[in-house]
Amino acid sequence: MAKKRIRAEHLYELRFVSEPQLAPGGDTACAVITEIVTPPDVETPRYRSNIHLFSTSGGAGRILTRGPFQDSHPRFSPDGSVLAFLSRRTEKGKAQLFSLPLTGGEAEQLTDAPGGVTEFVWEPSSRGIAFVADYEEEVPDDQPRIVDTLSYRGDGLGWLAKEPAKLMYWDRNTKRCRTLIETAYSPSDLVYSPDGRRIYFLAAETRDDDDMGRCNAWVMPLKSRRLRPLLKQSDTLEGLAVSPSGSQIVFLAPSQPRGVSPTGLWLLPRHGGRPVLLTGELEVVATPSVNGDSRYGSYPNLPAWYSDGRSVVANIARDGASVLHRVGTDGQVSPLQSGKRVVTSFSVGRAGVAFTAETPQVPGELYFWPEGAEEQVLSSVNQDFIKRFQLRTPSKPSTAKSSDGQKVGYWTLRPEKARKDAAMVLQIHGGPHTSYGYGFFFEFQLLVSAGYTVVYGNPRGSSDYGVAFHSAISGRYGSIDADDILAIARHARRKHNENAPVHLTGGSYGGFMTNWLLGQTDEFRSGITQRSICNWVSFYGTSDIGPRFSEREVVGTPWKNTRKLWRQSPLKYVADISTPLLILHAEEDYRCPMEQAEQLFTALKRIGQAPTRLIRFPDENHDLSRSGRPDRRVARLEAILGWFREHA
Repeated sequence: MAKKRIRAEHLYELRFVSEPQLAPGGDTACAVITEIVTPPDVETPRYRSNIHLFSTSGGAGRILTRGPFQDSHPRFSPDGSVLAFLSRRTEKGKAQLFSLPLTGGEAEQLTDAPGGVTEFVWEPSSRGIAFVADYEEEVPDDQPRIVDTLSYRGDGLGWLAKEPAKLMYWDRNTKRCRTLIETAYSPSDLVYSPDGRRIYFLAAETRDDDDMGRCNAWVMPLKSRRLRPLLKQSDTLEGLAVSPSGSQIVFLAPSQPRGVSPTGLWLLPRHGGRPVLLTGELEVVATPSVNGDSRYGSYPNLPAWYSDGRSVVANIARDGASVLHRVGTDGQVSPLQSGKRVVTSFSVGRAGVAFTAETPQVPGELYFWPEGAEEQVLSSVNQDFIKRFQLRTPSKPSTAKSSDGQKVGYWTLRPEKARKDAAMVLQIHGGPHTSYGYGFFFEFQLLVSAGYTVVYGNPRGSSDYGVAFHSAISGRYGSIDADDILAIARHARRKHNENAPVHLTGGSYGGFMTNWLLGQTDEFRSGITQRSICNWVSFYGTSDIGPRFSEREVVGTPWKNTRKLWRQSPLKYVADISTPLLILHAEEDYRCPMEQAEQLFTALKRIGQAPTRLIRFPDENHDLSRSGRPDRRVARLEAILGWFREHA
């Protein structure tokens, strides 16, 4: 039976596997599986996430929770008897903490926090759970909202509470919750010491740190409840993990503190002091850094200690792939896996590692790797999708040479049957400190099914290639990065067809670069800019990360460095755009605000030189293409295909 070509609405048939967890005994694992529910079962398409249980010895998994909307964050109790998880039981409700006995029975709701529970961790004795309860500020929509902090709203979060979240504890014996401590700024990344006497977590130390996305690592002895910072200065930290002996801590932070650099794995004595970088210039994955558009939910990549206390498992990305590595406390780094794929999340236990992974032609599934034995595929939720549809395999990496001699890599995805015009689509990733590579892209496969050749690569600024490559564009967006992308486009066109039209698209930083390139060259047939930036001067004060991103990345503020920011702004060159440009933007995008799209559209329409159109997506944020309402994701994909066809 011939396989079908993918259409935009076939997105509804994908399943998304996330948050793997390995049970203490190693005989079972669980993961969150998300499906898209469509009419007539619901009025409009939406997601439903439930927890599934799998035997690590093989066989079909079974559904464990049946919440109507979103069950997430599964965590086995250390004694293996209970699974705790978060559940949102109504469409707009807050996530609460639930527990489910693994011997059988119904799930029990443990909390009723007005602002919901954001994360939790089991006590080592299994006697209770420490959790973060968010504060809910009740301000009627029709009343004035007083803002006196720099960080007051977040993309995908909306208005942020003025009061910090609380660190609380649920007692398994009394079935009651109590407050452990109220910190000045919201805690995160909770972890117990192995003896259960201390809790470690991350939280900002000052208002400026909180506004600028920095934090410190703290320890709180449960007996005294007196907080003590572990580091001398704040930075962007995550992924705390305490060694089995309790004597050492690892965490993730930039490999060059306060700089633009890859994420590194750091080692710190339990009592604090000077941390040691273990991974050099390698990119240690905190959230999946190799791009994909077919993931939904949370993908934890927290470093995890081996039981001997001498090494840590971490996910490391290199050259478009990411696989698990062993990192010794002596700085020795060795791969535990190989292959051209992307490990998107993992959980380590005594028996091995449960993880999720994907390739360009295989969407994410759950795997189990027992150390010293063959890995096993535990889930098969996307097997029918693979069997039904044509999924193309990318070429081996090609290398283009930029104007200054820098080599940049890219991949090509070719259709089974090309369009008559042999058209190509050049994709530019966001970030900019992410990368393209061996992730699964529904959008790429859709374009290939429509006959387009898709080209995607990693210009300077991308992660996975070391410090110099990563930080090369700091303070000079639209320079060597633009040269690299043009080198990829021209090299790919020469290899493919010198007469082929090339269309251009990208989102976020990729949208910025689409705007930029169209103001510098007319060699593209059409462009689509998505959730983009066109004006760094206004971005500074309107984006939820504007100040910290602008000061670190484009290196300036509007009042001190106006010319520098304006020089790096595509809007400065908008009168030079003659290429047809479609603008796709979400109305509740606080990362790259809607005003960026409006400025660009208004200028293009007023100048009247380049055909342009603006499509606004209501009730969506910066993640429209990855987690937006499914029917709006489909509408976006259809708009992309329609624009390229219109401007063939």
